[in-house]
Amino acid sequence: MKAGSLGTRWIAGAVLAAATVASPALAQTAAPGGGGGAVGPLALVAQFAPFLLVFVIMYFLLIRPQQQRQQELTKLQGALKKGDRVVTTSGIFGTIVGVDEDKAVLRVDENVKIEFQRSTIVGLVAEKK
Repeated sequence: MKAGSLGTRWIAGAVLAAATVASPALAQTAAPGGGGGAVGPLALVAQFAPFLLVFVIMYFLLIRPQQQRQQELTKLQGALKKGDRVVTTSGIFGTIVGVDEDKAVLRVDENVKIEFQRSTIVGLVAEKK
């Protein structure tokens, strides 16, 4: 588990708990005009504001960062070339010796070459010195 994910989950849970507590309080407010019937548009907006707030916070804390990571990974996979040292989703380190449209051949040892799908490559590794 990443260090930042626990904090993000805690914040999201706290916001959700606050919205849950605030919703009944807003639902119990008296309708404008003293009548128990029609609810005005402002009161309707006030009822849905906590849900909207939770969605906006969840978007910026969870959804948007994941989309950015996915875009970076797609860009990395599209820019692979011979000689790059990479790591796969299974944790295998190797050097690219051949790249195709949807495949990459990695050299993992002197005479050992393994063919992988390009989508299984998840990162570049710094060269050994």
